[in-house]
Amino acid sequence: MKKIIVGTAITLFIIALGSCYKNYKDISSTTLNSINCASFRNDVVPIIVSGACGCHNNGKTGQVAFSHGDTIFYSAIITRSAIFDSMAMGGLHPGEGSVVFSAAQASIIKNWYGCGAKDDGGATVITGTVTYTNNIVPIYKTDCKGGSCHGGTGPTLDYATLVAQGTTLQSMMNSAGASGHPGGTISIAGSTAATFLAWINQGYLQ
Repeated sequence: MKKIIVGTAITLFIIALGSCYKNYKDISSTTLNSINCASFRNDVVPIIVSGACGCHNNGKTGQVAFSHGDTIFYSAIITRSAIFDSMAMGGLHPGEGSVVFSAAQASIIKNWYGCGAKDDGGATVITGTVTYTNNIVPIYKTDCKGGSCHGGTGPTLDYATLVAQGTTLQSMMNSAGASGHPGGTISIAGSTAATFLAWINQGYLQ
């Protein structure tokens, strides 16, 4: 009986010690970032596909779609990370209407953006044939088009233009948008990068 009591006491002490652990000096920077940074998939996406960005999630014509039904366009969200951060910092919504994040939502978005605006959804493996019509055009429509992006103030992109800029595309996709984009640094989701790279590697199929 005494051994059971002692064993239980030791177990409880270890659990309590672990729950109160605050000494991060011996933790790698990668692990520390994962502890302190908001999750794109678990924290940010629920904000963007909810009421705060309702016009982008209900099929309204002319708006960049962030979700449709049960499908979430992760790349369309992550490529606009700088816009969300600006709004979270008190900036104006780039389109019509007054859209304001709550204090809690703004805090999450600023934290995520400050940690690099990364997609923590894991690596994406592309299988099968990737074509411009079936795979690239849908990404372009949801991720790249907009008033301040391509088809707006930015140049409209078509098949010939993308093929001619193949080297630039590779640089962008391999760096997840950190380099190569003529308009400056952007954030590219893993699924988008993998799709474009597969399309390039398969020979720019139409």
